[in-house]
Amino acid sequence: MRKFLVVFLILLAALVVAADIGARSFAQNTLAERLAQQMEMSEEPDVSIEGWAFLPQVVSGTYTEVNIEAASATMGGVTVEKVEATASEVEAPLSDLMNEPTVTAGRVDGSFVVPYTYFNPYLPEGMTISTENGEPRISGELAFPELGLSTSVSTGGEFTVEDDTLYVTPIDIEVGDVPFDVDGVVTNMLTFSAQVPELPFGLTATDMEATSSGLKITGTGEDVPLTGSEAV
Repeated sequence: MRKFLVVFLILLAALVVAADIGARSFAQNTLAERLAQQMEMSEEPDVSIEGWAFLPQVVSGTYTEVNIEAASATMGGVTVEKVEATASEVEAPLSDLMNEPTVTAGRVDGSFVVPYTYFNPYLPEGMTISTENGEPRISGELAFPELGLSTSVSTGGEFTVEDDTLYVTPIDIEVGDVPFDVDGVVTNMLTFSAQVPELPFGLTATDMEATSSGLKITGTGEDVPLTGSEAV
């Protein structure tokens, strides 16, 4: 009898583990599918629901932490890369997941990378932003119509954000062979502002960093709809 009880408990534990894994996989796949549709992703994101035991979270309908990663997404008509988000205190009743997923997070911290090519339309003709030694660099052949000449120009870029506007100012200016100092003119011609692309889930931008692949923008938000009619 004791041996039977031990075997029974082992089988029961195995069934619970299998059910836990199956339920977790279902919830992750459902959320990934819905996010891919809402954010115009070419591929479904990687969704990971954390916690050693999933079924107790299903019963309560609250998940401690959900991590979301995607190679790219389209927001406000702008394609961004390396989308990452961590959602905590996520409300997602299983009944909602099985029908029309409505998922809300108490808090979300996220980031994405804006490719430097996004900023090229803001520059004069012949100038582009690319990466040089891991740093953003504005370079090309710049024409000075009022001076009747053109020359090669290469500058670094200083990025600052105020509210939802990004400001780019040239620094470390290098100019080709010209008969007089045009640094001030170059600064005026290459200084520009641009609308910050909409952050995923409507987060508010809190920080940014120039990286080798683009401008990384970080944001945070509270009471954030991840899926459903109110999601951004």
